[in-house]
This record gives sequence, C-alpha cells and structure tokens, in this order.
Amino acid sequence: MIMQTSSESGMKEILIINLTRMGDLLQTTPLMAGLKERHPGSRITLLVNSAFTEICRGIPFIDDLIDFDMRDYRKRLLNKKYSLVDNYHVIEHLISRIDSREYDLTINITHSRISAILTSFIRTKEIRGFSIDAEGHRVIKHPWMRYFFNVIPNRNYNPFHLVDMYLKIGGVKPGIKGLIYHTAREDEEKAALLLEREGIREGDMLVGFHLGASKSDKTWPVSSYAELAGMIARVYGANIVLFGSSGEADLAGQFEVNAHVRPVNFVGKTNVGELAALLRRCRLFISNDTGPLHIATSVGTRVIDISTANVHFMETGPYGEGHYVIQADLPCVPCGFDVKCTDMICKSFITPSAVFQVVREALEGHGNDFMDNVPSCSNMQIYKSHVKDDGYLGFTPLITRPINKEIFYRILYRQLWNMETELPGGEEEMIRERISREISCYSPFDHLPETMSVIRMEHHTLARLADKSEEGLNLISLIAEEAAKDTMDKRKIKEIWKTVESVDKEIELIGHTHPCFRPLILIFMYAKESLEGNDLITISGASRSVYEDLMNRSRNMLQLMTAAIYMVEGKSEGKCCELTTGQKALSVYGGHNSACI
Repeated sequence: MIMQTSSESGMKEILIINLTRMGDLLQTTPLMAGLKERHPGSRITLLVNSAFTEICRGIPFIDDLIDFDMRDYRKRLLNKKYSLVDNYHVIEHLISRIDSREYDLTINITHSRISAILTSFIRTKEIRGFSIDAEGHRVIKHPWMRYFFNVIPNRNYNPFHLVDMYLKIGGVKPGIKGLIYHTAREDEEKAALLLEREGIREGDMLVGFHLGASKSDKTWPVSSYAELAGMIARVYGANIVLFGSSGEADLAGQFEVNAHVRPVNFVGKTNVGELAALLRRCRLFISNDTGPLHIATSVGTRVIDISTANVHFMETGPYGEGHYVIQADLPCVPCGFDVKCTDMICKSFITPSAVFQVVREALEGHGNDFMDNVPSCSNMQIYKSHVKDDGYLGFTPLITRPINKEIFYRILYRQLWNMETELPGGEEEMIRERISREISCYSPFDHLPETMSVIRMEHHTLARLADKSEEGLNLISLIAEEAAKDTMDKRKIKEIWKTVESVDKEIELIGHTHPCFRPLILIFMYAKESLEGNDLITISGASRSVYEDLMNRSRNMLQLMTAAIYMVEGKSEGKCCELTTGQKALSVYGGHNSACI
C-alpha cells in the first residue's frame, strides 16, 4: 500500500464530502484539524447532508458549508411527478454551488453512489475517495480509501478506528487526541438555565444517560439503565440526566416508571448546541452506540459505551483517551449486519451491577485492580480506550481472556499497515515489541495445539498467495514489455492474459476460503478495479504496482505471522520474555520457506 500524498505547495482549497450521520461528522474533525495544520492558510469546504447542518456550528475548521437535502432528494427520485430531467437539474444546481471555486483536493468519505457521481463532476486537481470514471464504473481513489471500503466486509480484522482511517486518507498525522466540538456561549447559558430550573447548582454531580439508538436492537434494556441509575444515585448522590430525541420520549417514560430515582428529563427538549453544553457539565455519560456519545467525547466528557448487536466499537466507539466499552463476550458478538437475532442474550450478560463497577472506576480511578470486584464477568468484556505508541487509538481488554484467531490476525494487521506507513526504516525491534505487548493482554489459545496447527496451515496458504502475486507480477511485466515494442504481438499478449486470469482466480479463491487473508485480497481487487488509463503501456505499468503491493504485503505478513507464532507458543510455555527466536523470525523473510516455523 503506497501512501503517497500531494505536493505540499499550493494546497489551498480542500473539499470534504460527508453526507452521512452526525457522529460521522464529528469523527471527521481530527482530519480537518490535521489538514489545517499540514496546509497552513488552506480553506476547507464541507458538503453535508442538510439534516446535520446544526452540528457543524460547533466544528471550528469549516470555512464554507454547502448543504444538500438527501432526504428530500430520495423522495423526489421515488415521486413520479418529477422527471429524470427535473432531478438532474437539482444535481446540476448543487454542482454549480460546489464549483464556485476549483479545489486542490477533494476527499469523499461517503459510500453512496450519488456522492460518487457528484465527485466525478467537481473541478478538482486530486480526488481521494469514491468516484466514477467516464463510463460510469466505480473508482476508489487512494490506497487508504480502498482500505476503508475493505473494512465493510472484513470488520472483524480491522484494527483501526474510523477517525484514524480518515486521518490516513487525508495523509495527516493524529494531532489532537480526540474529537472536537466548540460549544457556543449562548448554548452554555441556556444549559445553565435549564439546570437551574431543575434545582441543580454549580458543582452538583451529573451523570448522563442516553436510552435510545438508531435501531432498537442496539439498545441496552431500559430496566437495566433504571437499576444502574439507582446504584449511582445512592452511592454518589448524583443527578441522573436523560438525553435523547423527541422520538425517544417513550423510553424516558419507561425509565421513570422503573427507576427508584427521579431523573432530570431533557429528552426532546434541547437542540444540538444545548445538548453539547449539557453533556460538557456531566461527570460521566453512559450510552448505547449513538451520536450524542461522540458529542460527549468531543466536549471532554468521559463515556461508558454499552455495545450490543452489530456495533463494531473498535471502528466506531468512543474516540479519545480513557473511555470504556462494555460488550458481551460471546462467539456471535458482534452480530453480522444482515442478522435478525430473535434472542439477544448478549444484553442480559451485561448486568447493571457490573456496569456500576465500571462507573466506580471511571469516577474514582482505582486502576485495573477494579476488575477483581466486577461480578459475573464470565460472559462480558470491558475495554478501555487509549492512544497507542503508533499514534492511533486502540481498546485494551481489562479482563484477561484467551486470544482467538480474529484477535491474533487483527494484531498482525495493525503492524502490517504500520510497517508500510509509520516505520519506513523497517524497525523490526519496535514491531516485535508492539506485537509482544498486544499478545500479553491475552492468555494463550484455549486449545493451543489445534489452533496453532490451523494457523501454521494458513501460514503455508499465505506463502502461496505471495507466490501467486509474484507470478502475476511477472506475467504483467511480460505484457508491459510486449506493449512497449514498436510492433506488439497481440496474440502473445492474449495468451499471457489468459494465464493472468487463471492466477487472479486462484488469488480470489484464497480470499473466499481463508477469510483471514481477505483484507489483503480485497484491497488488491479494489486497486485493480480502480486502474485508469487509455493505453496498454499505462494500464500494464499501473497493474505491476498492484501485484507488487500484494506480493510485498503478503511477504510482510508472513514475517509477522512467524514472529507472532513463536510469541504465542512461548507464552503458553511460560517463556513470554524469551522472544529471541521470534525476533530473528521477524528479521528474515519466510515467504518461500515455511519450514522456518
């Protein structure tokens, strides 16, 4: 994955297209801050869904805001009274607003086809993100954007938070270690007035709850929140404050019926700015996976995220130092996005008494020893967020559990991508220490010999993937050589291409049969799909880079697997500190010699 960025000179006009949700907009703020720092004097224009323009008032990096009513446009597309020409004119008007200036860089982080069409019409020198070519085919521009798309079908192997993926797409380093939202003075004044009316004085402890979520399956039971509220109020004398939209008023009503404490109910009674100001006054915010959770982190409030259903908190959880995530520790967690679960036992395993112990740790800070007092942890896990030494966010498990295959590969993938971006000098010692530190958070595999036998077989498969990608590279090189001749042999090129197609099928088959290597192969496929050029010399030259990337990535992953296998097996034998063999394994290439392990 070649992480090239534009020239620093002349980067003055930047357009960011983010037509998604409120939380996603807040999670773009570190990217905006990084772009402003890297390109002094630059202007950032944000294209946003008009449903979320209010949140943009508190984002300090936006120089120009262009809104587009996505909801209304979808209705128009379904309404027969509007013709194709009518709908085209709406898009034409939007493009004319966007194209009031030419951009040096356009970053489209929205997955929708409408955003790709818009991006293809914009006057810009460089595009990173989803677009279409002249024939209407999908093009994913920039290596990290292809990684971003690869995450969707491979979430269990993704080690990076969405915010950090945005930073990598923008080619900027993480600077501010959190999301950014500035509350307005009038919102602070209104928040103070609202609290005063409820009899709350300056210095009183507030603990915020958000009972709802975008989908009901992502919500922890209201009865559990109510029981937790009673514990917090009894021990700390805290005021429990309910937040949410007007559509969540029924949940607030259920809470008031179930709880043995009278809450301060602000559900449906605040705008976004007032919500942010109130959240800033809270000592702690406890929530399902919601937009307000991200607002809370952006104003400096510590959060406890109760993660259920299909939520992948490592990707979308609270961003910043010192937040907590609680999740059931079950083989089916998190659910697949297409799963309709009829018995969500994951919610029952997260008990109010266990969450209360996390509340105590968040408010009092006893350190990791607090886990000794957490009851009924056999089917739940608690994570704490922190910025790792590579500069990006991670979540550390606070209960020692056996490492499983998905975690094993996720640890390796984080180091693989860092090898290509953060460690250009090939600092093997640092990589080795990072892998060792990550593995030390877990106990060995439950059934080590059986599991390691499978991983060793997968090591052989990865070696085969490296060989196949090298074969593809050599074949494409032959095509490139033939294309460069004054008189090319078309029949020879066709014959070589048949072999290339056979190699590609074998590469794709490895992705289908070995999900642990699918991230490597999907990025390869997206890169091939996004090749641009009108002549064989250009296309074959670009194709060489694609195969070469896959080959190098596979070889690097082989090195990492070799070292990690020694570490896991050493740990299981009580030799966690004796990692010299693993260190040596990392410094040599095992691509064609699987016998090295």
